[in-house]
This record gives sequence, structure tokens and C-alpha cells, in this order.
Amino acid sequence: MQELNILLETASSYCQKGDFKQGIHLYSQYITQNNQNPVAYYQRGKAYFKIKDYQAAQSDLSKAIKLKPESAELFAERGLIYYMAKQQEKAMADFDKAVEMEPENPFRYASRAFIKDHLNDLEGAKQDYQKALVLDPEDAISHNNLGLVLGKMGNHKKAEQHYKDAEKIDPKNFGMKKSDETKSDMAPQPKPEPAPLPKIKPTQEKINNVNFGNTLISLLTSSEERKEFWQFVKTKIFKA
Repeated sequence: MQELNILLETASSYCQKGDFKQGIHLYSQYITQNNQNPVAYYQRGKAYFKIKDYQAAQSDLSKAIKLKPESAELFAERGLIYYMAKQQEKAMADFDKAVEMEPENPFRYASRAFIKDHLNDLEGAKQDYQKALVLDPEDAISHNNLGLVLGKMGNHKKAEQHYKDAEKIDPKNFGMKKSDETKSDMAPQPKPEPAPLPKIKPTQEKINNVNFGNTLISLLTSSEERKEFWQFVKTKIFKA
């Protein structure tokens, strides 16, 4: 079991360094020995996504969903892969499913709005950004992106108000002194999660008995994982 854990950690390390092919190779070795871990499929699927092998990425995300069907995050990220593979109907079905599963999560609406905007569904994007802001009025990115959508729709007065709201909330990134080019839409970001309470250092016996699978599954709800994935989409894909 310890060897499998090391294999998974090593695969992740290679991907973090940008060696996705070696990471995929190691994830595949892990999955050959343990095909019931949704995180292994998720991580390998993300690596496939980054080398633009969308078919393999879709397959891995689908396997992860089969093992963990209650994860809205998996549906949203498979939806992103479908979008990049130009399978728009499947993409929106997955984003709709993610919203349905977490209707009180503003990140779900902002993510779907981000895709709708790029599909030129401006009315749908506007409604989703508005819903995201009802749930989280302090989201500067949603204010900025809604302003861009409203501007495209010709409602420049309301657009400017949302730019000002974004600036007030996050003046560093949305200051009015910046050029209009810096107002380009930004990938939605989940709110940072509260820091956990400090834990008593476990004994070696407890370390050996810990359920490593549960620890890995927690990655699927990590804001850092989501932030890194969407930032890649924004900087490496949509600007390509």
C-alpha cells in the first residue's frame, strides 16, 4: 500500500513540474493496481487535458464520476473538457448538472457563465453571473466579467458600474487606472477555504493506519486544485 501511495505522489510531482507524459505513465501504473480511486482518474485526466488529449481526458473524468457520482466538481471539469473538444451540448449538460447539484454555490454559476460567454450566449452568461453575485456579492471577478458581458450587449452604463464594484472590492487587479485591455475576463475562482484547526501530531501507528484514499478524495474539493485548473484554462487555452 505504501508503494502505491508513493507512486501516486510521484506521478503528481512530475505533473507539477510539467512532465505530463511521465505523470500519465505513473498514474497508469497506479491505476493498473488500484482502479477504484477516483482521484487517480481525475489527476490523470487533468494531465491528458493539459496535453490536449481530450478523448482520454473525457474517459478518465467519466470513470472518476462513476466512482464518485456525488462530486459536482468532476461534472464541471468534464464539462470543460467537452467544451474544449467542441462538444458543446455535452459540455453544457455537465455544467447544468454541477449547478443542479450545488445550487447555492456561486462558483458553479460563475463557471457556467464563463463558458456561456465564450459560446456567445450573452443572455445566459448575464443571468448566471447575476445569480453568482446574489450568492456572493463580494466576488470581484464576477462583477468584472458581468461588466464585460453587459458591454457586449450594449449596456455600457451598467457595465461601468460593475467595473467600479470590481475595483472597490479588488483595487489591485481591477483598478480603473489600468487600461481596458486588463479588463479581459478572468477565470472564476472559488473562495478560499478557512484554515483548518491545528491538529495534534499523530503517532506513527496512526500514520500507518490512516485512510490514504479519503485524504486523496479531499483533493477534489480543494480550492487550490480548482484555482490551478481554471487558471490553466484561462492562460493556456482560451488565449491560445
